[in-house]
Amino acid sequence: MSFNNLSKTFRYVNEEGKSITFLYDNGFLINKPVGIDTVQISLSQAQGINQVGATVQSTNVQPRPVNISGRLVGEFQAENKDLLMSVIRPDLTGKLYADDYYIDCRPTATPTVGPEPEFAFFQFSLLAPYPYWAQDSSASAVLAGVGGRFRLWDGDESHMAPDGTPGVWLISGEYAFGAPIETQFVRIANRGQLPVPFTMTVSARSEVSNPMITNVETGEFLLLRHTLAAGERVVVEITHERTYVTSSLHGDIRGALSLKSTLNRLAVGENIIKPEASGGGDGMEIVISFSSEIVGITV
Repeated sequence: MSFNNLSKTFRYVNEEGKSITFLYDNGFLINKPVGIDTVQISLSQAQGINQVGATVQSTNVQPRPVNISGRLVGEFQAENKDLLMSVIRPDLTGKLYADDYYIDCRPTATPTVGPEPEFAFFQFSLLAPYPYWAQDSSASAVLAGVGGRFRLWDGDESHMAPDGTPGVWLISGEYAFGAPIETQFVRIANRGQLPVPFTMTVSARSEVSNPMITNVETGEFLLLRHTLAAGERVVVEITHERTYVTSSLHGDIRGALSLKSTLNRLAVGENIIKPEASGGGDGMEIVISFSSEIVGITV
């Protein structure tokens, strides 16, 4: 097991896929990265005549600066000096990982590396324009679609063979590999600390008109004014910067997204979502995927 002086493993991956994992066994002994936990908030304030204190009119969460420093250790210190310079480059964006959470970032100061042949000090700085940490593995929920039903074994444990394999197999009658899931509401749990954007994937087994999802509690909805042909798939990807709508048949169809749509985030906790369509709803599959986010990382 690799030695790590911190409770989390930090890894930097640039946009070309080249990476450095900051572990002692890899030749890096780092301090706690500065800026991974705290975020700065800018307040706009106003003060009236004779008012005691001030009134906060607006808040603005600032980008997250991160500074990573440490020393080179182990057998390949000269090679790791070059590795720092080749991976953390000013022309490439990257991701900084803390276990399974990450921030998108860009170097603001490429590595400074000491001249010592052993235990040289190094340091570099990053800036995450969006300051919150996202979970690397996304969660997903099927709102409407096909659920698995195919089974050969009859499920009776008394029919197990001595070696633990099913002893009785059902070989007569009709089998359905899947059956349509017909649900009025689906609960999607966002276990993070912040409302998050999501991706909606609509797949049509037959013609589907104007698919829509609605948050039952808030009334917010996302409506796609588009008729999907059988076999077509439309992906609505909502990010922190913009929204993309892509059809497997027609390419970019962002204009099909209703301008009245208001559902662009999953709230913290449970979101009760209703899938529907103006036509062909029993022939569609809707999958919602998202990554939970947290404010900061502790070690």
